[in-house]
Amino acid sequence: MKAIKFISTTGLLIGAALSLAACGQNNKNAAKTAKKFPEQTPQKTAKQGGTLTYAIETDTPFKGIFDSQLSVDQVDSDVMQFGNEALFDTDNQ
Repeated sequence: MKAIKFISTTGLLIGAALSLAACGQNNKNAAKTAKKFPEQTPQKTAKQGGTLTYAIETDTPFKGIFDSQLSVDQVDSDVMQFGNEALFDTDNQ
């Protein structure tokens, strides 16, 4: 009885492994297309001044709750993220 359970379990595991291996795709073209992108982006000097226009598109109204404990809406949290500053400044040390 013990040998039958062992053989059936082993057979089931081997069958699952073979079926998963057969479902995998071997796409050699993906590696060729990935190399078309540059590995590094060019570094340019930062522009001083200017205005950044930021928009959030949503189908629900903006509630305007700017307290992180009371805010339950993702739109409020997205707008609030620019005004939230940490109480303590941290760095790498």
